[in-house]
Amino acid sequence: MKYAKIELHLHLDGSIDLVWGYKTALKRRVIDEKTTFEQYYSMMYKNDYPTREERMKKFDFPCAVMQEKEDLSDSVYYLAKRLNELGLIYAEVRFAPQQHTLAGCNQKEAILAVVEGIKRAERDFPDLTIKLINCLMHKGKDADVNMKENMETVEATRETLGKYVVALDLAGYENTGDFMKYAPLFEKAREYGIPYTIHAGEMGDGSHVLDALKMKAYRIGHGINCVDHPDWLKAMVESQIPMEVCVSSNCGDGRNYAAHPIMKMLEAGCNITLNSDNMMFSRTNILNEHAQLRSIGVTEEQLRQCMENAVNAAFCDEETKIQLRKKLGIEGF
Repeated sequence: MKYAKIELHLHLDGSIDLVWGYKTALKRRVIDEKTTFEQYYSMMYKNDYPTREERMKKFDFPCAVMQEKEDLSDSVYYLAKRLNELGLIYAEVRFAPQQHTLAGCNQKEAILAVVEGIKRAERDFPDLTIKLINCLMHKGKDADVNMKENMETVEATRETLGKYVVALDLAGYENTGDFMKYAPLFEKAREYGIPYTIHAGEMGDGSHVLDALKMKAYRIGHGINCVDHPDWLKAMVESQIPMEVCVSSNCGDGRNYAAHPIMKMLEAGCNITLNSDNMMFSRTNILNEHAQLRSIGVTEEQLRQCMENAVNAAFCDEETKIQLRKKLGIEGF
């Protein structure tokens, strides 16, 4: 997998190491001491939710084992270990600090705990560079429900922005409320000089990609429902905003890769980057994403272009991008 070495859209809670998660769940009494690994595995992969919105609650389980500072640090360390084994050279990992305050951490402390894990990984896996994106969250019917916690995330990101913390995101179940109600959060981010990506047009209305453009997003998470209307797709092509496409994740359990709109998006000229989203929950990684796309006819040239797009779109400094291009053999930049 020559080009499958960069990951821009990877959720920490959806990508934890299963064995580490089991041991930590026992240690923190998230599960009963008599729970076997097989039972824990079934709990982690519970899938009989009545709605897609309810299904988002599956992330509550891994979040429950990532409340102590030590566990937050370990979770990203073990993820980095796996990414290094896969041969990645750069990854942007994202998490929502407001989801990790149940054991007494405030959001800034949760962020710094993850950063500590990244620093440990940096020492042990010098060929891999990891950056951190902090997620704002959809909660309830619209942005008003969670505005206070989200603004706290913006402030905590301002205080920690630097070598390791590089951006913000808006994640969670894409509610049906007025998407533009999130605009004040991103206005504040721009005031602070914080770059940001926005999950839009994934589970919700494809028109949300237009709202993300209005909110001056640097990138769009998923965005696949833009194909539902010619004007939405046209806007993505004309803007050339980088799109963080995660094929296995959006195909769900059925995994009909040929039904995914990525071919239509590529043919239209969208600025596509390829990602795995949730390595654990989706049982995938970036190498598998490339392999599956080859199977449905995505060409080597297209895959290479997606990797070039990812380097260009990365939330890192230009010197890091130069090094990534050298490692990937990308000329002419």
